[in-house]
Amino acid sequence: MAGRTGVRNTLYEFISNPPIPTINKVWTSFPKRIQFQENSQPGQLSRAQVIIFISSETENRLAIGGATNGWKRVDYTIIVQIYQHSQERNSEDAMITFDTLVDNLKQRLRSDHTFGDPTGYLVWQGAEPTINARYGEPSTTKEGATETFAEIEFMVTEMIQA
Repeated sequence: MAGRTGVRNTLYEFISNPPIPTINKVWTSFPKRIQFQENSQPGQLSRAQVIIFISSETENRLAIGGATNGWKRVDYTIIVQIYQHSQERNSEDAMITFDTLVDNLKQRLRSDHTFGDPTGYLVWQGAEPTINARYGEPSTTKEGATETFAEIEFMVTEMIQA
């Protein structure tokens, strides 16, 4: 499956398998509500869910081989949003868990520039040359949990014979 759905599903499989510790759910679209209890383990103090969002795309034709033979290069801007809910007693411990989660996610993105796509066309290149991160300020819920937010932004390039 090519296009936005194919790119999103490839990234979903790549992030989900094998699971990254403390990510309990990966979404391919915005959920109506995040339930941090979903897929959590007994005693798990920090839980996170991530959402794969395609924020924009550009398409260019490369006329390799003449006017009737070429490739379409489609560059998608992907934002992986991270929502963490931590019941750690100390906010510093919650932040350490959050930092480890972000580092593990970025390490996964760096581990394979095709995100496991066996064709190399659907995801010709991902998370290269840059990965950008933006972080929200942690907040405390009325129940005392620490919630933290981040966006990991990068490009994914798809190549289509055109």
